[in-house]
Amino acid sequence: PAACTMEAAPTTLADSLLDDLDDLSDVEEQPVEEDGVQDGGGDQKISSAAGTEGSDSVSAVGGGMSGAEEPMVNAGSAHVGTDTDALRPKRKRLLKVDSSLVAHLATIRAEAAAAKDEGDSKPSASASASTTQKEEDERYYHLIVASNKHLSRLRDELVRAHQDLCAAYHPKFPELEDLIADPLQFRSAVLAIGNEMDLTLVNDELNEVLTSNQILTVTVAGSTTAGRRLSDAEMDAVKDAAAYIEEVREAQADLTSFVAGRMEGLAPSVCALVGDTTAARLVALAGGLAELSRIPSCNLQVIGQVKQSSAARGGMSAAHGQPHSGVLMECDLVAKCPNYLQKKALKTVAAKLALAARCDYVNVESGRTRTADAGKKFRADIEAKIEKWEEPDKAQTVKALPKSGVVANAFVGSKNGSRRPS
Repeated sequence: PAACTMEAAPTTLADSLLDDLDDLSDVEEQPVEEDGVQDGGGDQKISSAAGTEGSDSVSAVGGGMSGAEEPMVNAGSAHVGTDTDALRPKRKRLLKVDSSLVAHLATIRAEAAAAKDEGDSKPSASASASTTQKEEDERYYHLIVASNKHLSRLRDELVRAHQDLCAAYHPKFPELEDLIADPLQFRSAVLAIGNEMDLTLVNDELNEVLTSNQILTVTVAGSTTAGRRLSDAEMDAVKDAAAYIEEVREAQADLTSFVAGRMEGLAPSVCALVGDTTAARLVALAGGLAELSRIPSCNLQVIGQVKQSSAARGGMSAAHGQPHSGVLMECDLVAKCPNYLQKKALKTVAAKLALAARCDYVNVESGRTRTADAGKKFRADIEAKIEKWEEPDKAQTVKALPKSGVVANAFVGSKNGSRRPS
């Protein structure tokens, strides 16, 4: 009957308009009907017979959508949770599968525990008695080199763990990962917010981990976010990703502390010049003392540089690094200088650091005694230069005007004074 109705010519203008509206309604309803079939899981079957009227098809689609509305939300939540669970097996976590890193961390923590118990940097008296000093130094050297290699890998692992946490928390607050770029700050903010939709209720917790500008922007974005509450399984995945970031951070802290405590034995000149902590970070960033000795001074100025982003320029990031500067800006020689002299001091420290690193590396390779004489000499030279730079300019001396007779008897004529007065 519908085919006959469509083939029959309209008798009046009103019938023609109604037929056109029915055709448009059928065209617009077709994608909605397909979505209703997909979302409803195939429960609602929509007939494609030509005899179905437009009003009946609309009511059928409306009934299918309303009946599948609640199942759609639950199915979406289960889908997101399934994807979040599937992320963990796809990417093997470094601290879970790398046996060499796990064994090295166990060794480092055992060394630190033994040193803490005995109050000495050496692991134990028996070990020191059973091995010679040279063998002990060689063992510590290999431990430091291995620690630097693992620190480089842990930095990359922290980035990947941050991406996993962003993916797990994306359904709840998709805008947060763009507002907070620092992985550790992002983790703290996620744990503070949790599954709360009204961020004004967690202002006290956010005040402990974010700045005032960050809290204001995050609160405004949270009030207009397109996110939703997470299910229990999804929140467990978020907490698991956050806990793994904390594990990576603790591993980094343990390795850095171990390297910093033994840097005076490995690179005494570098430590005397820039300090133990800065020296440990530089060696870790370079990948070892040999790699640090090969870096020119112009690159040492920017090693460990914090990448500037729009969030950092807008005050939305905790990283306040200056452009064209890295870890060396935190050295006490540079930090204590006035602002207008810091760039100049940074270049001078980087130049002396390149020489100090090469001195230490040559001593290690040749087996000579490692001393801090070169680093102390370089540091004294830099301090003397900085003190000279900070001296105020000398005042101009007031000179008396020459007598008139002296001016009259002055040489006249050509510039070279060939003509003398008579």
